[in-house]
Amino acid sequence: MVKRLTLLLLVLLLTAAVRCWTWGSVFAGEAVLFADPDCYSRMTRVERVYHDPGEGVIRHHEFENWPHGTVSHTTMAMDWATATLARGLAPFSERPVDLAGAWVSVVLGVFTALFLWFWWGARPYRLAGALLFAVSPLLVHGTVLGRPDHQSLLLLLVAMGLGALAQMVPRGEKHHWVGYFMLAWSAAIWVSLYEPVLLCGAALLLVLALNPRRLLSFESLSFVTGVFGMAYVLWLMEGTLGTFSSLFDPVVQQYFPAWSRTIGELAHVPPLSTVWLGWTLGWLPLSGVLLWRAGRQEREAWYWLGLLALLFGLTCWQVRWGYFFSLVFVMSLPMQMRELAAWFPRRGRLAAWVAAWVAFAFALWPVAAEWDHRFTPEETARRREVRSDQLALRDVALQLKGERSLPVLAPWWFSPALAYWSGQPCVAGSSHQSLPGIVDAARFWLMPDFAAAEPLLKARQVAAIVAYEPQRVVPQAIALLGEEVAEPERVLGATLFMRPSSPPAGLEFVYGNAAFRVYLYPPGVK
Repeated sequence: MVKRLTLLLLVLLLTAAVRCWTWGSVFAGEAVLFADPDCYSRMTRVERVYHDPGEGVIRHHEFENWPHGTVSHTTMAMDWATATLARGLAPFSERPVDLAGAWVSVVLGVFTALFLWFWWGARPYRLAGALLFAVSPLLVHGTVLGRPDHQSLLLLLVAMGLGALAQMVPRGEKHHWVGYFMLAWSAAIWVSLYEPVLLCGAALLLVLALNPRRLLSFESLSFVTGVFGMAYVLWLMEGTLGTFSSLFDPVVQQYFPAWSRTIGELAHVPPLSTVWLGWTLGWLPLSGVLLWRAGRQEREAWYWLGLLALLFGLTCWQVRWGYFFSLVFVMSLPMQMRELAAWFPRRGRLAAWVAAWVAFAFALWPVAAEWDHRFTPEETARRREVRSDQLALRDVALQLKGERSLPVLAPWWFSPALAYWSGQPCVAGSSHQSLPGIVDAARFWLMPDFAAAEPLLKARQVAAIVAYEPQRVVPQAIALLGEEVAEPERVLGATLFMRPSSPPAGLEFVYGNAAFRVYLYPPGVK
């Protein structure tokens, strides 16, 4: 018993330690830096929940797409989880909200590892599954330090839901406890009305296909009714069903395709891409054979094989599905290794066990190669540059912070961080609901002169402008709007950054650092 607990503790420590590989990019002196713009939007919500628990559901984001704001599709589950952790950290830190945002996904990743360990139970090779979960590049990214994103919570809830449904596959067995796990699916659907809905439906269809006797069983009907009934009630409570109206906004419809190409999680993954090697130990084709062989004796193998096939196709379409593809691969790995060991029956059980572990050890090579890529000089330099920009942006945000409202026009990918650190609303944002503001900001950077841009500033009630390096802002604006610019070096996005000493009449240059320039409109507004 002591040995098992010690092994479990080591696995959990490894899981947490690997997810802290971004330590230097997150903690920078007094600053806590987060991984991407969505994280800062999340933390703006968390800060409000933490300081005012009685505020209730946050449906409207006035800090993005100013002055109209957005009806957010973000739900409260991750906000409450992070704020709860912040309250636990409050006695030990003066910055509990920032620290909770940094650590919440690591904590959820450790809880996911803990659940998987007990879900595997006494199955052989569960240690291999736990080790792969600890070091899998994509699963680490989903639960990494400094990324308070709902994906980390979804991974835990989906793991619980998929694991529960897998127990319904065997014939003639009743698992009344599975009903309790409908709470996991309900919570997952509450967190995101996208991946969990499809995964829950697909997993349930696989269960019914492999065990048709459950089709009209009380267990199945109560499970479906409970899951979707509870999820619907939660979504009604949030009031987020109305967020779908943003999809009919003509600006969103026109510019969403170009904007989506800038979002990494919406990118396609070619079927023959080498990234699959790092996600699946390099033996994805072998996985199909192993699960097919296991399926001759254990129907649950077909369940995992069906989910892997579905998620492979979905990940080729959008890389965001890769989190769940990697999770399903990890959950099925002990079964795959058991079947791999069964190929060596004549050499004895010990030899078969050794052969399976040797194969696993060699298969970790592509995982190690992907980790090695993250520490190349180019990647290290890129992370340092991002860190430097974030610190410079935080410096700007502190200059804008104050009791007076100063709505800011800035590049869209910096706007959520500016809103979080300064407390000022921004014209742009990071969600598709903010596309009208993103588009207006892009138009501003491409204006030929200030006279042409001033009506836009008045319409958006802008009081401060934060200009960034034109070689990045101008191409992004051109790509989003699909417009050609004859002289990109003369547009406002270039001149405001390059010539702060001679600003256009009507603007006042008030602050600048290596990466940003700050102007007030009209002069003296602060």
